[in-house]
Amino acid sequence: MRVLAGIILCFLVGQGFTFCNVPLGMMFGALFTVLMLKRIGFSVSSMPGSITVIQLSLGISIGIMFRDFSYGEHRQISLLFALLLLCLSLQFTLSYFWCVRRLGWSKEEALLGAVPGAMAAVLALASHIKTPPQKIVISHSLRLITLTFLAGYITRGASADILAATPAVFFSGHNLLWLTGMVLAGYIAGKFLERLHFPAPFMITSLVCAAALHPLSSQPLIFPDLFNQISMVLMGILLGHHFTTYSMAEFSRHLWSSVQLVLIGLGVTIIMAFISARLLDYPFPVLMLSWVPGSVESMSFAALALKADASFVMANHIIRMLLIHTVPALVFFRKRQMKVD
Repeated sequence: MRVLAGIILCFLVGQGFTFCNVPLGMMFGALFTVLMLKRIGFSVSSMPGSITVIQLSLGISIGIMFRDFSYGEHRQISLLFALLLLCLSLQFTLSYFWCVRRLGWSKEEALLGAVPGAMAAVLALASHIKTPPQKIVISHSLRLITLTFLAGYITRGASADILAATPAVFFSGHNLLWLTGMVLAGYIAGKFLERLHFPAPFMITSLVCAAALHPLSSQPLIFPDLFNQISMVLMGILLGHHFTTYSMAEFSRHLWSSVQLVLIGLGVTIIMAFISARLLDYPFPVLMLSWVPGSVESMSFAALALKADASFVMANHIIRMLLIHTVPALVFFRKRQMKVD
């Protein structure tokens, strides 16, 4: 009951933020509520399985868009993904050398701090090599909040109307049956990928299932935006918890180094996105949302709010997360093998 009350309160505050035309108001309203309540001694508990609900909602809402997707619009897709890899390489390399040479971090700490996003993978590696994660978590938390705010700024004026009536077709037996099948298929397949430690497993599987099943339906399916707005509230609560983990003293101690890493990653992204947008005649906001080292959920929400190419944004972030989850692990595995030899 306490969890439900917290979600309802965050939803109402988020509604107020949206009414005031705050971009991604539902997410930032929930984030603001969590932080303010924490200051007066109250806490908002996150709903168990929140990240699964968020990923299923995003995956299906974007996956059903593929029914009318034209692959002819993405003739330069391979080049764009190659530029993504270049952007990632620059973000990591510059941040790594800055951590070592300017901030005085150890090589292991620099490696974890320089990874462009994917906090879950970073924490897993930090515990594996016994590195104190405090400065690492604060750095990545600040990056996550800052880039989420940036995504909201990019989508300013595109706040969704959460009070809009749900289309009547949503309640039809045909629509509900197909959507239920997509949710079940995405969840079951996602549990399998989760065991293989894939990043955002339920988002990937629900997107694939929705994209594959929607063309089989005799009529277009409707997924109400209200579900994404609720998911944004859950996302805001989770983001808020990142900052309530540590005291203000601990946060302030590592603030300047965290700001420097955020500026490096953001600066590289802006330059790469601007040059690529000019060379390839591709929208700059879409490339920014696709290549900025933030949360795949937050950036996909922003792309939906902007009515941009959300499938392209999500694809870029999934590729980034796959690389981030595998490359550092391979590096540490190689180091262990060298020590054994």
